[in-house]
Amino acid sequence: MTIAKKSDSVYNLVVMEELLDVQEGLSFVDGDKDLYKILLEEFISSEKDFNKEAFLQGIQGQGLEAAAKIVHKAKGAAFQLGAKSFGEKAQELEDILRKKIEKSPEALLATAKDFLALREILLPQVKAALKNL
Repeated sequence: MTIAKKSDSVYNLVVMEELLDVQEGLSFVDGDKDLYKILLEEFISSEKDFNKEAFLQGIQGQGLEAAAKIVHKAKGAAFQLGAKSFGEKAQELEDILRKKIEKSPEALLATAKDFLALREILLPQVKAALKNL
């Protein structure tokens, strides 16, 4: 997958591969399709409560710790589902939010936007996987 910078404020994502590797996710749960379905359903359910605008406002203000918790949860879910690229982007963002990596506010915002864009791409893939299992 490649994330190419289109302009200073807009990122164009070119997806060269599926974000969700169902076989990898199934291997994480030892092939238990019922358990994997539960994980997929929980990821979909977590999306209903997610507020993108509030998240972005939080990382630009004083809500870094709250944002880090959201990203941490998404990271764990991603790796359990087999969404390695999304999990890695979440890890990068979490490290910036928890100040394990020093980045400018602009780099933080750009990484957050990449994370959100990948999240939007991943959701339909999760829904399709759930439907096809």
